[in-house]
Amino acid sequence: MVIMAVKRYFQLGRVFSAMLTAGIAIVGAYSTGYELTLVQFLAFMVMGFTGHAFGGTMNEIIDLELDSMVPELKDKPLVSGDISVNAAYAYALALLFTGYIVMGFVFPSWDAMLLFTISHIAAWYYAYRGKYAPYQFELSLGWLFGFWAIFGAVAVAHTITPWTLVTAGAIFVFAVFINYGNAMKDVETDRLLKVPTRAVAWRYEHRNVLDWHDRNARYGAWIKFFLLAFFFIPILFHYMDWGYFQLQRTFMGIPVYLLAFLLVVLPTQLWVMKMIPGRHGRKYWTRFIVKDLMVTWLAFSLIIIDLVGIGLSLFIFFLPFIWFAGSTLLLYGRFMRVGL
Repeated sequence: MVIMAVKRYFQLGRVFSAMLTAGIAIVGAYSTGYELTLVQFLAFMVMGFTGHAFGGTMNEIIDLELDSMVPELKDKPLVSGDISVNAAYAYALALLFTGYIVMGFVFPSWDAMLLFTISHIAAWYYAYRGKYAPYQFELSLGWLFGFWAIFGAVAVAHTITPWTLVTAGAIFVFAVFINYGNAMKDVETDRLLKVPTRAVAWRYEHRNVLDWHDRNARYGAWIKFFLLAFFFIPILFHYMDWGYFQLQRTFMGIPVYLLAFLLVVLPTQLWVMKMIPGRHGRKYWTRFIVKDLMVTWLAFSLIIIDLVGIGLSLFIFFLPFIWFAGSTLLLYGRFMRVGL
């Protein structure tokens, strides 16, 4: 019974993707040029877990009415009644308190504390209000992840660098696109609950055939354009000979970052854009979000390749998926598949 209760609380916090949140702070920390100790790396993993579970729990509480309308979600902990709303709030507070304790031991500074607090306020705002205010559904998750990347930088280096700003900008746009996919996926229930997403405002329906004349499709493409622009900034300033973005690591005389952009970042983002047109249902958009998350996380992990090398960049890429594989097996009995 105890093991099952723990599983349900972990499911409530959506912890299967917690290492993505941890990875954002880790990439933010490395964007300063700082070399993390093992203790600091592990602390970011723990704080990523607690922070992610806090945000996931708040989302589950606020989305209870919406989730209750979707038959596929009937087994969620709150929808099924296995966990009460009051118990969920207590769990969220315990997660927040745990995060503060870890930070107090490993990153004891006022600036890190401030950004940690702002990030959690942003997580609460996204769940409580951000999804129900025009344009805030699209932007509030981006602000949350952007602040979290900056928190990672400030926690270890007490400063931000041009690389940090590029990193925070890229993760901001990354998150905006995640919510683009979520809005397209949930448009039918969002319309019933009057959630003012762009998909609702622009009258998208799953029966519609998307083409590039539809602003819902063009909106997704523009988000990807801005993401590519952030990734291109270091290349642009490198060849403009602006000192901070002088790319140091090369392969056969070509900057490794440029190769990563041309061989990984650009092709993957164009591939995601290619998947937007067509007639798509909720299941398609669910798979679309997963595919985009995987390839764009790879791109994001490579944003610091000139600072840390390909080995560490790839480790940061694989970490969330190793965690995802193990946690889904333990929580749902299914390898690499969420059971709710």
